[in-house]
Amino acid sequence: MQCPACNAPLEEDTVFCGNCGRQVAPLLAKGATIAAPAEELQALKSISTAAGKNRPAQPAALQTSLRQTPPYAPTTAIPVQSGTPQLPPSTRPRLSLARRMTLIAALLLIIIAGGTVAILATLKYNNSGKNPGANALGQVAFVDSQNGIPGHTDALKINIRGLEAPSSGFQYDAWLINDQSEQVLALGTLTANGQTFSLNYSGNAGNGKAGTNLLGAGNKLEITLEQGTVTSPAGSVILSGTFPPLALVHIRHLLFSFPTTPGKIGLLVGLQEQAQLLNAQALILQSVAASHNSFAIQCAAQSLIDIIEGTNGQHYQALPGSCISQHITETGDGLGILGSNGYAALAADHAHLAAIQPDATNNIKLHAGHVGIAMNNIEAWVTTVEQDALTLRTTPGNTAKVQEIVTFSDHAFHGVDINGDESIDPVPGEAGAITAYIHGQLMAALQLTP
Repeated sequence: MQCPACNAPLEEDTVFCGNCGRQVAPLLAKGATIAAPAEELQALKSISTAAGKNRPAQPAALQTSLRQTPPYAPTTAIPVQSGTPQLPPSTRPRLSLARRMTLIAALLLIIIAGGTVAILATLKYNNSGKNPGANALGQVAFVDSQNGIPGHTDALKINIRGLEAPSSGFQYDAWLINDQSEQVLALGTLTANGQTFSLNYSGNAGNGKAGTNLLGAGNKLEITLEQGTVTSPAGSVILSGTFPPLALVHIRHLLFSFPTTPGKIGLLVGLQEQAQLLNAQALILQSVAASHNSFAIQCAAQSLIDIIEGTNGQHYQALPGSCISQHITETGDGLGILGSNGYAALAADHAHLAAIQPDATNNIKLHAGHVGIAMNNIEAWVTTVEQDALTLRTTPGNTAKVQEIVTFSDHAFHGVDINGDESIDPVPGEAGAITAYIHGQLMAALQLTP
């Protein structure tokens, strides 16, 4: 077979001349291939002509190779099925379904990995990602501020053991939270000593000014992990403790507020104040008794009776104006220490009520019992003081019981160490109003857990 244009020898199945590039046979071989569209052939011819005019001369072998595989020409014949037109395959490569699924899976893994990195960044204080307080246990003790007014439970002490040290730039902060009002009181940052962290909070108390009563300020305490300076809890909660709500009602009656007391003060708060006042008036009685001033003795005796019984007491009498000249004016706040509605009885009742609530802890039950013991002691001592004062009011010259009044009034306030162990314990015969108040605060102690 020869090329009709240049007479070059050709193979029998040649379509294009390898010497001059001329098409010497139809693209559609006998029953086997589909001819290229006319526009593609025309484009091919134009490209070949333009290229032949402008490109530099190339070796014959390379020219032959290029002419045998023109652009857009299929390199392999495409079988034609009967009755079904076949188009040439696209020259743009396509991804298989398997490869597409692989790429999607890879993208998902990248997204998940990015999210994991973000989570780990927030947990970088702990390489394991666990709560650094998982093995920690904390205690919160509520006390009175040393620089404030006694009886306001305006300070607290936090002590936590087993807490891991935070990473650099992080710290543990404490917060007192009121779930009902959504108020948050910042307590400060805990300081570390090994795996022990502590915080002493005294709030805004000082210079004779009472601070905020913490038992009325919130019902839950949280320890959070924070980064930098924060004004409200934003980090992870590491430890927390919540007051048992049913028992808390009566603990607040003891230490925060009670509806029928003067000024609605807490029962143990009022009891401590009246016991202290009773003790002070007993010392005044002792002073005037030494001078044998019968009128002053009667004024002092009546003052004791009014403090003990309150305005509803059987023997209550307002002090005459002439007692002012004797510098005796105290009659108490009007509620009284004794009587069914006096401080001692009400405090004993609400300590017991706190202890019998279904959510009362063993700690609450224990110290409620101690408060009850102190109330029994106070009622016994103050009852004796009352009887002696009634006698002295009638017979002011009989001063034999004055020392007993002084002694038992002091016991009612301070308590007494009867076994010589240098401690006033919550036991019969020892605990007074101060001890009762302390054990009321111990009823409110919180345990912090992960």
